[in-house]
Amino acid sequence: MKARLLAGALATALLVTGCATVPTKGPIRNSSQDAPPPGLGGIGVEARPPRPNAGQQQLVNGFVEAMSDSSAFDVAREYMTPEAGDAWKPESKILVYDQGSSPGIAKEADGKFHLAAPLIATIDDRGSWTPAPANTQLDFAFDLTKVGDEWRVANPPPGVFLGSNQVVPRLTPYTLYFFNPSKHLMVPDPVYLPRNLPSGQAATQLIQELLKGPTTRLGNSVVSNAPPGTTVDVSVPVESGVATVALSGTASSLTDATDREQLAAQITWTLQPITTRVRITVEGAPLLPDRPEELSYTNFTQYDPAVSTGRLKDLYGIRAGKIQRIQGQDDGQTIEAKAIVDSQLYPYRAESFAVNLRGDTGAVVSSSKAGRPIVAVGRLDAPKGEPPPSVIEADGKVLRPTFDGEDNLWILDRADGAKPRLRVRTSDGKVSNVLTSFGASRPVVLRMAPDGVRALLVMERKGVNSVMTASVATSDGKLTLGRFMPLQLPLVDITDASWNNPGILVAGNSPKRDGARPWQVNVDGSQPQVIPGASSSFETIHVASNPSHDTLPAVQDAEKQLHWQGKDLNWVDMAEGPEGQITPVYPG
Repeated sequence: MKARLLAGALATALLVTGCATVPTKGPIRNSSQDAPPPGLGGIGVEARPPRPNAGQQQLVNGFVEAMSDSSAFDVAREYMTPEAGDAWKPESKILVYDQGSSPGIAKEADGKFHLAAPLIATIDDRGSWTPAPANTQLDFAFDLTKVGDEWRVANPPPGVFLGSNQVVPRLTPYTLYFFNPSKHLMVPDPVYLPRNLPSGQAATQLIQELLKGPTTRLGNSVVSNAPPGTTVDVSVPVESGVATVALSGTASSLTDATDREQLAAQITWTLQPITTRVRITVEGAPLLPDRPEELSYTNFTQYDPAVSTGRLKDLYGIRAGKIQRIQGQDDGQTIEAKAIVDSQLYPYRAESFAVNLRGDTGAVVSSSKAGRPIVAVGRLDAPKGEPPPSVIEADGKVLRPTFDGEDNLWILDRADGAKPRLRVRTSDGKVSNVLTSFGASRPVVLRMAPDGVRALLVMERKGVNSVMTASVATSDGKLTLGRFMPLQLPLVDITDASWNNPGILVAGNSPKRDGARPWQVNVDGSQPQVIPGASSSFETIHVASNPSHDTLPAVQDAEKQLHWQGKDLNWVDMAEGPEGQITPVYPG
């Protein structure tokens, strides 16, 4: 009985957590996970029981409206036969459909009433939002029968149907936090909760979800420091701004102080949107007996890859094959690009350039004297006596390398062949293959997130580019790149993508082809929109960013000119002509 009650509670949370920012007008493709909560909008539908002697269409319309009220599934069951009501499992999944571009419920040639509409996404029983493939249609036929003198639905839907105009006012995006395999850096895992939950109820559901482990989006790519079977005792009350997380005795098996600290980091970071003051106990005793009774996420910033390095906002670039450092971006000095002549990498003619998150090491794609492609790795400001750069031989087309937060360098070559190759060079110089298969698609861009777990890719297939995410895991002792998730963006002419603080920055064009712009997209592909202040005076081809709050978006236009956006949203341009032809690079 307890399990069933919990499932019902989760179903309630999931129904209202499927899509935080789907607009109510215009073309809709997806929802939000990482975007800031939007203002309340739309009109919530309160479930009402069926009217006496309702006609068939009136009954079906009422049923669909009633199921959108997550607090009243029992009312929705009144529209169903007793057998269908018992069989219906609203907690199984949510089908979010585009209510604005369909006729809605109509009687078809088979004599049944159908709900036919474009499918936007499916939300599973954990609350993970998965975009529907392009042109996917939802089509459900309602079987109606008489119960007594009243029409009732005899076939239970496969979960819940949720119209796009009913999700905006109901949802708030949250994030669960787990660790990368080395347990050095945290990895975000987005979930959704009802917007207007009391703080204690929201905190309880978040910690319950955290203790279940990662969602299918990350799977075994990440780890949790909560021992299997750990639960929270009853609830997580929030009183006087302090959340009390009372963990079950299972957590007492954590005897190592670092393991306990990391579990506290997961909990405090997960609860950050609700409160910055958290008390964590195990069987009544403090989880961290040597720390203050009240903890905050700020006590554990060493696990945040976006702030632990401190050099993420430094801008670099390539001009005429030579690596550059951009000075004066944000401090009132003269803005100029200076060649990094003291770098070990300066002698190379760089085709592309990557900088590690500390800003002391770089990697360039270049060519050997024999004309073979290579990747050279060396210090940006090399003191005398420094060992020479290490050189990694490559084949075919080599994509721009990418660093993660643990100084691993990810290299993808043979990108123009039938079997592209992905390798990783660890900080000790060892190079290993990463098992993966790109199928019939060809990788165009690879960007690793600072956590070293999540990958962002631009893929080409039959002349069309798309954006997808993937994650790195270990299988049989070998690294693998898998869990590919197409973001299904309603964009054309996509040329580049990069991680940034809200989610992902994409260079692309709208279907109207009104000019290539930098687009802000959430990590699940939801809510693509041109970034605020985007200029129409130039076409965006390359984008540069990273997850630091202080990193300013930078782009290269179709004329190879460099622009970046200031904190006032205005664009700063390098000099026109050859002096301004710089491909921008931020650490990462």
